[in-house]
Amino acid sequence: MDNMNNNQIEMVIADKFKLGKKWFWIGIIISIFNIIAGLVYGVVLLLEKDHRKEGIIIIAWAIIWTLFSFFVIGPYLVKSGLLPQLQIAQPAPSIQQVGFPQQISR
Repeated sequence: MDNMNNNQIEMVIADKFKLGKKWFWIGIIISIFNIIAGLVYGVVLLLEKDHRKEGIIIIAWAIIWTLFSFFVIGPYLVKSGLLPQLQIAQPAPSIQQVGFPQQISR
């Protein structure tokens, strides 16, 4: 670092900022598709000293986007008929509810 002049240091800082910005947006896109991957990526950025703010933003975005898609987008797609409406299966009847046939007497 001692051999670097001011122009080289500015270029390194500018490149680092561009790289951080690109990877920040990649983290946002990852969290749109998968909450677990977004949370993992956010935690990794949170552990880096220079990227803590980006990590917090990505974690918050992953949680907010998942809640929004679950409570707003999902019901809209079901109502419009683009997604099937899933129902919880009924439990199997118990032994007391099942009628047994009469035994044939010989």
